[in-house]
Amino acid sequence: MRVLILYGGEGGRIGAMTKVISSTIRSRGHEVDEARVESSRRIISLFIYDVVYVGSQVVGMWGGKFSSTLASYLRDCSGLEGKKAVVFVTPKLFGTGKAIKKIMNLLEKKGGMVVDFASLRKPSEAEDLAKKISHLE
Repeated sequence: MRVLILYGGEGGRIGAMTKVISSTIRSRGHEVDEARVESSRRIISLFIYDVVYVGSQVVGMWGGKFSSTLASYLRDCSGLEGKKAVVFVTPKLFGTGKAIKKIMNLLEKKGGMVVDFASLRKPSEAEDLAKKISHLE
């Protein structure tokens, strides 16, 4: 299975969680690509992937928001139709659930099927989320 981990945000925690997810999925024999979304990044087609993990840090004073560059990327990308998607965030005290729902809504508007989601505080939680890949095959 070919997996893309697409993530946005400036914090080091989101990058660290992405690395844990990536290495755990690879250890299960799957091909994994990671893409950190930046404002100048060229939009890639998602057609070639079987599963797309989408992650962001929760941002804003009270949370409830996520990386604006990730939001823009998701609005412009192609190839999400019928794809299984997994959403993950690194949380803030408030607004974590709201941020997850916003990401899920964007994915579903593009035709993606969100099959799992998580708020990741520790690397062990990222590893647990990645181990669920066997249920997505």
